[in-house]
Amino acid sequence: MASSYTAALNALGHMSFDWIIIIALIVLVAGESLRSGTNKAIALSLALPLGYVMYGFLQNAAFLQNSLAGEAANPTAQAVIFLGLLIVAFLLVYRCVSFYGASSGGMFGSAVVGISTVIILLVFWLQVPALSTLWKFGPQIQSVFAEAYRFWWLIGAYFVLAAFRS
Repeated sequence: MASSYTAALNALGHMSFDWIIIIALIVLVAGESLRSGTNKAIALSLALPLGYVMYGFLQNAAFLQNSLAGEAANPTAQAVIFLGLLIVAFLLVYRCVSFYGASSGGMFGSAVVGISTVIILLVFWLQVPALSTLWKFGPQIQSVFAEAYRFWWLIGAYFVLAAFRS
């Protein structure tokens, strides 16, 4: 019994901190899905591409071009702007996709929704260069969610979310 505990601690000691963050995010999203249904996870999954598109459009917005020119040099400010747009998109999408259901498919459904939502989050995190100032994932995560596999990760995750919605 003690040797399996020691082996588990050794495995955690050799695990990249990126994977620990990813597992913590999965547990957080799965716990929230188990508690209150999949609405918030699906809203976040739909808000990420919307926030990404809005962030791209913001740089060419007619009334904001001159005011954002000074902010473009600061990657932290760009990350804050993206996260602000993401919060606005999340609130709008959450209001639009209210499913009026609190079931999540049990523990298995919540775990699958958590994994799918974190996959979508990782794909978009790696696509916004300003977010790398907040946390830069290592080469292992970047190669797993690289540009060549991005489409397949997204399409698979969205299919799973469609199957496990509340």
